[in-house]
Amino acid sequence: MSLFRSLSEIPVPTAAQFIDKDAIQLETTVRDNTRDIKRSLSSTIFLNSPSPSREQLPTTPAVDTGDVVASLSAELDGKCFPRRAVLRETLEKKRFVEIWVGGTLEVSQDVTDSHEGFYSDEIISTLAFSPTEFAFMYVAEGKETRSEGEKFTFSPDLGEGVGGAGKKRPTIFIFRWDPEAIPCTSSLASVDPGKNDTDGPVLFGQAVFSPLDSATIYATGYELTADGRLLGSRWCANRPSGIWQLTLPTPQSDSSSLVCISSRKLTPYNLSCRSPRIYHDKDKATLFYLAHHSGGPHAGTYALHSLDISTSSSSAVLESRVLVDTVWEPHPDTGFPGLYPEAGLLPSSPFVRIDGKVWVVFASMWGSRTTVVAVSGVDCERVVDLTPVVQASEEEVYSYGVLGTDGKDRVILARSAPGVPGEVAVGQVQSDDSGGLSMNEWRVVYIPYVAPAVRTALSTLQCSIIQIPGRGRTETIVVKPGRSDKGTTSPCVQFIHGGPHGASTTAFNAFVAFLAIEGYTVSMPNYTGSIGFGETSVRALLGQCGTVDVQDCIETARYLVKLGVSAEGKGRQFVVGGSHGGFLSAHLIGQFPDFFTAAVIRNPVISASPMSSDIPDWYFNEFGVEYPIYSSPAAGHGGTKSHPSPPRFTPELYTRLYPTSPMAYVEAVRAHVLLNIGGSDRRVTPTHGVEYYHALKGNASSRSRARSGESAHEEEEQDIEIHWFEKEGHSLDGVQVARVVAEMAVRWFTKYRA
Repeated sequence: MSLFRSLSEIPVPTAAQFIDKDAIQLETTVRDNTRDIKRSLSSTIFLNSPSPSREQLPTTPAVDTGDVVASLSAELDGKCFPRRAVLRETLEKKRFVEIWVGGTLEVSQDVTDSHEGFYSDEIISTLAFSPTEFAFMYVAEGKETRSEGEKFTFSPDLGEGVGGAGKKRPTIFIFRWDPEAIPCTSSLASVDPGKNDTDGPVLFGQAVFSPLDSATIYATGYELTADGRLLGSRWCANRPSGIWQLTLPTPQSDSSSLVCISSRKLTPYNLSCRSPRIYHDKDKATLFYLAHHSGGPHAGTYALHSLDISTSSSSAVLESRVLVDTVWEPHPDTGFPGLYPEAGLLPSSPFVRIDGKVWVVFASMWGSRTTVVAVSGVDCERVVDLTPVVQASEEEVYSYGVLGTDGKDRVILARSAPGVPGEVAVGQVQSDDSGGLSMNEWRVVYIPYVAPAVRTALSTLQCSIIQIPGRGRTETIVVKPGRSDKGTTSPCVQFIHGGPHGASTTAFNAFVAFLAIEGYTVSMPNYTGSIGFGETSVRALLGQCGTVDVQDCIETARYLVKLGVSAEGKGRQFVVGGSHGGFLSAHLIGQFPDFFTAAVIRNPVISASPMSSDIPDWYFNEFGVEYPIYSSPAAGHGGTKSHPSPPRFTPELYTRLYPTSPMAYVEAVRAHVLLNIGGSDRRVTPTHGVEYYHALKGNASSRSRARSGESAHEEEEQDIEIHWFEKEGHSLDGVQVARVVAEMAVRWFTKYRA
């Protein structure tokens, strides 16, 4: 078995929740390379067990959840036995909704004929129990209801990575059951949002029940652009979206559809809002949500807003409070750079209550790490860094995630580092002398099993974060092999993140660990435009793609050479990247052909033309051309429904942008290039990579013919290779494909290393 197989099969914590004051339900995912599938596992951690060790973990045996698409447990305010809702889809495409009480199946309903597949992505999916009745809410693909002639009318889908190809009718469903009936009865009804004030359809997801009544739900609504596009939402926070209040009719026992009495938007047209979460205490209910500027960079610095929804009136104008606004520059004292929640979402249970005050707890990018922050739900602009303090030698390398809270004072954390696969910890939150919070009491409660030889290899890896002088806030994460001869340096691989408004973090990454254990120093630069450094840094890249970001990356490589971390020369410098990271990789080998020996590039942006991308706005905004994105105005707040149409690609614009594309430098490339292309990529048209391959291949062939007959000391032949993965999307994240891409990358670099 290969090393990468072992690294990729280490369980990754994905979700956790308290199911009792002394027990946690932990969900992990495992890549099964033998069966070429991702498996979901569930286990229970007992918090009153002895302190864990690497040899003995306080968990029940992990159970493969098999055909479970998603599940959620709830105590239902302690009024009854805890329930667990399960969405199940079998290999035969039969779908079921189940409610479990302990080990007893309380009720199950076959919903195969009611809708198509369940949504389980982070953008649309919903899992929510009602606090006022026995009801559970989820989102699934609605059935096609148009006539034979109408069904050929074009309707845009949700784009790359959301629910699967062709998903375009996300529908909220409410499952109700009566545990007092013998036998237990159940019903299922879809939620029809009815008429609203927008000019087009609104697609709803991320729904939550009101804790005050059974007739109100809140959801994120996604709208079309002025020219009828449904922009891809995954990894993109600037979409036309907002928080909506939907008022339901009284359910009828024989009704399969609930047409909303009213559907009104609560957030303004110039903000993209998502991730509603509700905190309820007695008669007061507060809705918290994330807000992001519409248009501009596809991802950046968020704001956190709150709404008092204690009144159940569907006509009252609700005014939001901005708890934390967009941060443009890191705080001069604390360094706080603003809010960058993981996946642009709040945890499903983000609240703690300390000394009678509610705080919202979640993980957020802070420089090149993800940290734990708490935002006061009472005092605006009150943000506390709750990241656990560990040994000084380790403090700078761990990245954290927040899996959930108990609603009181405990938080479930995930943590990892370049040499430490995902662990789970529980922290106790308490007030401090300044009126803030701290997490001084915490302990690791779960450590995944890792084969001893692999864990030993991981323990030798060394990680540091290095600032790059003269390049703004650019810094790089460096992971070095543990063993090397004195006075020598390992070959360096610059691993460039995509986006560009993404980030590399110190979290465990199987590919990075694989490279380092194989003897490579890995440099992961967070260049201008990366998130986690303030909004000014994010926006500094707009109009500068292909210049500033390229210079940040090459200066990072040169600075590491200056420090003695790496060295120049044939077989000493390599580059790997995908998407915008592929764009930068192609730029680097074209603009600096003598620096990099070989490159591995995934689904790169190569041309200045958007072609058929699900995010055409990227090609305009990132290169300094405004692409207006607005949604409908909030109810009762006025505003205009009419917004300018997006720009179109013209020959003049193509001429202007062509010099910013890697294709402008393709003739200078001398590096050995391996391209990996997903045939089903919706984000970057696969033809980008294919055309780049043909251009490289043609240039290499021309140079080879020109050299024929020269001396024996002629330049070595340039290798150009392409791999085509027909059914893979932008991430190339299939189990077998990810393994092939990683192993071939190391073989490619090893073939040319000094």
